[in-house]
Amino acid sequence: MNGIFKKTSLGLMVLGLAFYFISTTGSITTLIPTILGAIVYLLVFLSEMYSNQHKHFAHAILFILGVGVGATYKSVPAIFGYLVSGDVLSNPLATIERFTTFVICLGAIIMGVQSFIEARKK
Repeated sequence: MNGIFKKTSLGLMVLGLAFYFISTTGSITTLIPTILGAIVYLLVFLSEMYSNQHKHFAHAILFILGVGVGATYKSVPAIFGYLVSGDVLSNPLATIERFTTFVICLGAIIMGVQSFIEARKK
């Protein structure tokens, strides 16, 4: 499961850095996915260091990813409104970054929960 979380954290860090350099404003808020990814990576590192506490770190990682989903879920209707009815996005770059963060975090949560379920079956 750490492999999933490592890839997720690296994806979030790259996403935040890419949007920071792409944006013309240079706003620090574009680095929020990078901070989220760094927190997840730190927790993965700690779970490898303290392997007897691996389950606790996995739950903490899922909580952090849940916070990421909760913070970015409002971008989903905006993106679908744009795709379906052609609504104008007020801040397209930020909306795309939030939506991508939402998808990455939600995907990692789904894979993490699946891993928990498989571990319980054994």
